[in-house]
Order: sequence, then structure tokens, then C-alpha cells
Amino acid sequence: MEVQGINHITIRVSELSRAVHFYENILGAKIVHRGNTDVYLDISGIWLCLLEIKKAKPKQKDQLGVDHFAFSVSERNFPKAAVYLKEKQVIITRGPIERGGGWTISFLDPDGNELELFTGSLNERMKQWK
Repeated sequence: MEVQGINHITIRVSELSRAVHFYENILGAKIVHRGNTDVYLDISGIWLCLLEIKKAKPKQKDQLGVDHFAFSVSERNFPKAAVYLKEKQVIITRGPIERGGGWTISFLDPDGNELELFTGSLNERMKQWK
């Protein structure tokens, strides 16, 4: 088997309209398709699916599963992005800080899914964490 890359990411959300507003207006995602319980988005070539689960329980920190996912941003645009998240009153969980070979800021979507903006590369991170 030869995996070529990530095809898409599906995120469970409790209220589709609220989640779409966040991903579209805060992160700049573009709607590709809107269904009854799902919305497909493109964010800089990354395919995201928001899947509404009305009675879903919030994820607990000690559960198995995806911890977070990170979007790449340029070091030049990072300071503006961090200020923008704060201005939009997005819940920041860590940062902005320099860590692991780049600048990072972690934050939550409306359902508590953790996201990150990161300026570094895998190669830079591995140099830091040897």
C-alpha cells in the first residue's frame, strides 16, 4: 500500500450552522457542498467535512482519538493571525509561543475541537526534539 496524503478530515459538530460560521468566517474555509447534516469545506486545499451529531457528548481530554490538527501558516502572517483569533474572541488554549521549530497557537472551535496554527515544518520540529 502506498498512501499519498490526507484526503479529508471529518469533524463531528453539535450545531452545523454554528460550526460552518466558525470555519468559514474565522478560518476562511469555502463551502463546496451543503447537505442536511453535513457541509463540505475547502480550506487552502484541505477538504474538511463538518458532520452534525445533535446529541453528541463533548470529547474528554483523557479519551483516545485525535488530539488536534494544525494548519500551516507563514511566519510572516502568524502575528496577524494570532491577533485576529483574539479579536474574534476565539478560545486560545496555548500560545502564541515559539515551540518545536516554529511559532504556534492552539485554539478551540465552537465544539471544543482543538486546532493549531503552526509556522514550522516536520524537519524543523525534529531538529528541535532530538
